[in-house]
Amino acid sequence: MVKLIKLQIVNFGQFSNFTFDLSNSNIDVFYGANEAGKSTIVAFIKQILFGFHLANQSSEFFEDYTPLAQVSPMGGSLFFENENGQHYQLERLYAKGKGSKAGTLTVKCDNQVIPENVFFDQIKNIDGKFYTDSFIFNQDMLAKVDQIKQKDLMERIYYLGAANSDSLITLRDDFAKSADALFKKTGKKPPINQLLLEIKEQENEVSNSENEFSVYQELNDNFKKQRGLQHQEEQKELELQKEYDSLDKIQKLFPSYEKLQDLQNQVRTINFDSKQFQSAQTLTIQAESLHKKQQKITAKLNEYSDDPEENTAVSKLLQKKPEVLQWQSEYRNCLQKDEQIKDEQNQLIALDSNLNKIVKMNQEQIIKLQEDYQKLPQKELKIEQSKSDNSKQFLLFGGIIFVVGLILLFIARVFGFLASGVGLALIVFGSYRQKQTQKTVETAAEQNEKLRQQRQSFEKRYGINPINLDINNLINEWRQYKVLIQNLKRNNQRKNELIGLVTPIAVQLGDELNQTVSTFEDVLNALDQLTEKINLEKLRREKQTSLKNSLVENKDELNEITTKLKIILAKAQVSSLAEYEQVQKQKLKQDKIQNQIDALKSNLQNDLSELKSYAKNKTKNQNDLANLRLKISSVHENINHLQEKTAEIKVKMENLANSTAVFEEKQKLANLKAKLKNLSIEYLANLFTAKWIGRALDLASNERFPKMLVTAKEYLRLLTNNRYNNIEFGKKITVTRFDSKKIEVQYLSRGTSEQLYFALKLAFVQQIQDEINLPILIDDSFVNFDDQRVNEIEKLLQAIAGSNQVLIFTAQTSLVDKLQIQPLTFKRGTKNV
Repeated sequence: MVKLIKLQIVNFGQFSNFTFDLSNSNIDVFYGANEAGKSTIVAFIKQILFGFHLANQSSEFFEDYTPLAQVSPMGGSLFFENENGQHYQLERLYAKGKGSKAGTLTVKCDNQVIPENVFFDQIKNIDGKFYTDSFIFNQDMLAKVDQIKQKDLMERIYYLGAANSDSLITLRDDFAKSADALFKKTGKKPPINQLLLEIKEQENEVSNSENEFSVYQELNDNFKKQRGLQHQEEQKELELQKEYDSLDKIQKLFPSYEKLQDLQNQVRTINFDSKQFQSAQTLTIQAESLHKKQQKITAKLNEYSDDPEENTAVSKLLQKKPEVLQWQSEYRNCLQKDEQIKDEQNQLIALDSNLNKIVKMNQEQIIKLQEDYQKLPQKELKIEQSKSDNSKQFLLFGGIIFVVGLILLFIARVFGFLASGVGLALIVFGSYRQKQTQKTVETAAEQNEKLRQQRQSFEKRYGINPINLDINNLINEWRQYKVLIQNLKRNNQRKNELIGLVTPIAVQLGDELNQTVSTFEDVLNALDQLTEKINLEKLRREKQTSLKNSLVENKDELNEITTKLKIILAKAQVSSLAEYEQVQKQKLKQDKIQNQIDALKSNLQNDLSELKSYAKNKTKNQNDLANLRLKISSVHENINHLQEKTAEIKVKMENLANSTAVFEEKQKLANLKAKLKNLSIEYLANLFTAKWIGRALDLASNERFPKMLVTAKEYLRLLTNNRYNNIEFGKKITVTRFDSKKIEVQYLSRGTSEQLYFALKLAFVQQIQDEINLPILIDDSFVNFDDQRVNEIEKLLQAIAGSNQVLIFTAQTSLVDKLQIQPLTFKRGTKNV
């Protein structure tokens, strides 16, 4: 047995930092009103064991019990003790955003961290669903008694009986499903059922085919005979068609032969040189092109006036451009230097605001400022307050000692006179010191007042506060500022010089271009415009010269081409190109005739002798062709008649089975039988394997289900006080009443159906307790039990507690009283238990 001995809640639902120590007995009662947190404790035990329900999954009794307050982490620990005295702690925690949503599980054995499987192997590695279905009782689950199936109980028992039983169950079901898919006694769709029908139909087909085959053989002999006659007629038609095609071909070629004769009579000899003609055409085109070009050049030359003279002054102006660029660069540097000097001046003034007050002073005024500052005392005199304080102390101590002396005169006269004398001396000395100190203070105050008046006079005169003034640094800054002023003046002077250099050039450019030219940019733009103007004039002169040269060359080339053309025309014995073109047309016509003759000869060369013979007996040959056409038509009709008879025989044969068809039908029947044999072997193998695996699981589970059913019947009799004494599983669960009447679960009262549920689940837990022995959790499951039934369930729980730990969560005072166990009490709305 794995017994739960303590619950330690960190944060879970409404509980935080809570600990439950369970009693030594196997029954513990948690008592409290509704909403006090009983179901939360049940969920805590379940979820610490098997994980929190924080992911999106559907699972019974995995409610989200995230702490109500915003605290972290969620979870806690369960403490177990096994029968060997080993103590296990299962701690499961979850912090938002960290780790799996099932929580992080840590398992300890006797305070040593161990692998999880060391604990879970002891409970056969069951999952949360198995634990919920088997060990947790609540109202929701009591309502599901009618959903309990024998198969489900069997498989949960198998789960414990054999190694890898879950895989074996799946394998068993797969084999059984495969067998059902192959054959069913009353089925039609399974393959074996369909094959049996197909084999029966195919046997009928084979019998019919054998009967038809004898009729098929008689028709086949007649078919061969008609095919022989048809072949003879086709040979005859082929020979006639051959003779007809030969004669028809000659008749069709005869018009071409007649055209050949006509073309040969049109042949003439023409003296014509195509190369010379092409040369004449080319020269004529070139001459026309040169005429047009000469006209264009002449028209272009007429557009130009006489060449203008070059302007020497303008050329000299253009030569000034490099200098102007240099001046512009230097002028820009001067502008930048202006800005730089002004920035330095502003920086000096920004560093020391007193500089702005003396920048306009001359050298003599600066010297006077320095002298006046040096005449000022640099420090005020300090008044020594400590001396005044010492004088007061002497007076105070002297007064105290004097008073003490007066008192001692009445006690010890000698000491009294001595103390009075000392006290009086201290009073006199203190008074003297106080007067000397007061005089020193007054003298220092007068000197300091005089110093303040001198400083105020200095500040009023120069506007500078002398306190903390560094006069040497100020004068150095003044000197730097004056140097910058001199640099600025020299820079301005150079700017004016540069403007004076460029101004004459600007005036000349303005006169030349008739526009205002003032700045360096204007001058440079004007020089660029002037350069462009001169370049355009130069380009115009170059084009004019080029046109004159082209005109001369054009005239020379035109004279040369004209001479060549005259020579070619003379050789061809024509006076012009037009006359030469007429000769060319005649030549082309003769070439066309010759090409047609050559083409006709090429097409007719193999038939020329027959065409000559056909021309001699044209009418006879036409009559022979008509007679051949009639003979071919007659033979063709005979062939069509024979083909019709053959086709009729063939149709009759196709409707009957031939030897190949008989063989194919028999082969098809053999294939179906072979397929049936293979599927039958597969079906029997799957069926046998499923039953063999099922039997192996039965043996491995030690026949637990029959034993469990016996126990369940006993529990049901106990809970119902012998009113119901039997339980049967079919498609639905039925119970047998004391009068032997069978009643389905749906017709039982709520209380009786819940008693049946308890009987079945407790019997199951009892049956597997040798393999899995975990706490049974009963959460408000006796709401519908009357007092008699509560008495019976109390007896049953006491019996179960002998081998299983039972945790009862209830709001029923009567049940707590009957169990006579000190409960752990919940108080709703508080944190106390």
